[in-house]
Amino acid sequence: MINSKFNRPTIRDVAREAGVSYQTVSRVLNKQPRVSADTRRRVLAAIDKLGYQRNLAAQMLTTHRSQTIQVIAVDTKFSMSIHAMTRTAKEAGYMPIYVECTKESLAETFDVAAARLVDGIYLYAPGLFIEDNELVRLSHGIPFVRRDYVPDSQLTWVGFDQRHSSDLLMQHLLDLGHTDIAEVSGSMDLINPRLRHEAYVAALIDRGLEPGPSVEGDYITIELAMKTGYEGTCELIRSGDTFTALVLGNDYMAVGALHALREHHVRVPEDMSVVSFDDTPHAQYMAPPLTVIHTDFDLQDKLAFEYLFERMAAPDAKHVQHVLKPELIVRESTAPVTNHDSIAVP
Repeated sequence: MINSKFNRPTIRDVAREAGVSYQTVSRVLNKQPRVSADTRRRVLAAIDKLGYQRNLAAQMLTTHRSQTIQVIAVDTKFSMSIHAMTRTAKEAGYMPIYVECTKESLAETFDVAAARLVDGIYLYAPGLFIEDNELVRLSHGIPFVRRDYVPDSQLTWVGFDQRHSSDLLMQHLLDLGHTDIAEVSGSMDLINPRLRHEAYVAALIDRGLEPGPSVEGDYITIELAMKTGYEGTCELIRSGDTFTALVLGNDYMAVGALHALREHHVRVPEDMSVVSFDDTPHAQYMAPPLTVIHTDFDLQDKLAFEYLFERMAAPDAKHVQHVLKPELIVRESTAPVTNHDSIAVP
């Protein structure tokens, strides 16, 4: 018989059903190693049969741990990798709590995380320029990791080398003979677009070339990215500037850019080479398939969580800055400049 309020099973009910002590059930729930495989199976079967759920409030009072991780996106939206983040957290026994906020409300968001007694914070803030000591102050001592490329920070972060990403694309276009290269980027208020733009300019200046025309815009959502790609490309074409290659801030911006080029009867790659960043799943199926910088976001999330778990286990451990190297994937949207005439459509 289940002896709990509202007939909710208790840990002792599970123990009786499985024929073990309640201490053994506790060890199974806390994923401790000193339990045989057969015993673990019996306990889990009893949990399923009875529909047992842990009393998180009691657990938090006893262990001072909530088994939760707060995932915070600052001035951006969660990407497709949210599924990978959820899977990684749950496999480690944690429930992710997703929160979107602005830079202005970040302090309040950290305050709420502290009140919830979260065990760690996973911070995704590509536009957050903040001093390390200020971020530490805001965190209330909660272990955290940044899922961003922030080369000036000495805290723990995991990110792709954005300058190297841009260098790879620019070198590819220059090797094809392109010297008139235009750009439609994300907002310079964000870290990644700013670093990519700086590398784009440097690659041209280092070779004695003038940087091409550049337009920036919002790409915080898929819809905005496609709109920015379309409108930015139309603006470049109407400007009268000549260019034979176009660099887009991400693959969704490339969707809009390709639509704009088709409207202006500009062929890709015959008249215009097009490249972009990220290599999201649809990039290889576009017409034509996109030449891109491939960034493995699942790997980035996996590593970031691993570092977060390490900091949760040892908050005073040395901080780690993990730089991931991107990869150039050449597809059918680029061609040698000998096949091109620089375009300027009135």
